[in-house]
Amino acid sequence: MVKPAPHAWLVTNRWLHWDKFEWQFAELIRAASRIGVQLERVSTDEALANLHTCGMDLPRVALIMDKDVAAVAQLDAAGVRTINSAAAIAACDNKAYTHAVLSAAGIAHPQTCTAPLTYRNLGSEEWAASAFVGAVENELGYPAVAKRAVGSWGQGMELVRGREELIAFLHAAYPAPVIVEEYIARSHGRDARIYMVGREPVAAMRRFGADGDFRANITGGGRAEPWDPPAEYVDTARAAMGALGLHVGAVDFLDAQRPLVGEVNSNAQFASLSEATGVDVASRVVRLLSQELDA
Repeated sequence: MVKPAPHAWLVTNRWLHWDKFEWQFAELIRAASRIGVQLERVSTDEALANLHTCGMDLPRVALIMDKDVAAVAQLDAAGVRTINSAAAIAACDNKAYTHAVLSAAGIAHPQTCTAPLTYRNLGSEEWAASAFVGAVENELGYPAVAKRAVGSWGQGMELVRGREELIAFLHAAYPAPVIVEEYIARSHGRDARIYMVGREPVAAMRRFGADGDFRANITGGGRAEPWDPPAEYVDTARAAMGALGLHVGAVDFLDAQRPLVGEVNSNAQFASLSEATGVDVASRVVRLLSQELDA
């Protein structure tokens, strides 16, 4: 009798379409097939519907390529081994949470002020009189980097150069949570990324912003080149992955004189990374998936 292939889910979002993601998903499925793993693409809505109706067998392991924390939490509760877990995704998806976790672990990252929950869109005078704006000005100064705490691809972030710009950002962002980080001038339009699978660095690149943009995102028109990260950067990436509970993810570093973590991504796209470095990232990811299926 032929033994059936190990079965796992690739969980994606039906309503998020991008050519780099589609390439990535296809590469993951092909890489899984090469090592005898049946990786079935399932949307988050299909996964949730299945949990309610029991219409299909649940897998032992699911590779999560979306940020739907609620959906992943349901899979966690049903006993599916998720890579990554709902708790890990939540800690990465909200930059205020990420800041808290990195701070508790003693991992260097930009000094950060977190805006409070306000329940309504405050007036300019109210924000100007707030302890939060006072902390930004006293601890960080201007310019500073204002970010919606939940966001991707460099969207929802601005370089604010004074109180009026900061308050305008807060008004426009409401009701989204906001953080403000110190501006690292040396890293203007420059950063670096290490893609980690388990405790091992798989590939790394430096990124450069387009046309003077302070952000270095490829999605914003930036460019990338291969990078051989020094050991202290790899060690910091391992520490960040461990603190956040990630098994697969990307750790971004600002261009500073020491390893300074900018952000950590639980489901970063790796198409640009594979293109820049020539590394078959998909094969490394599904190798970890296979190990989890065999565990």
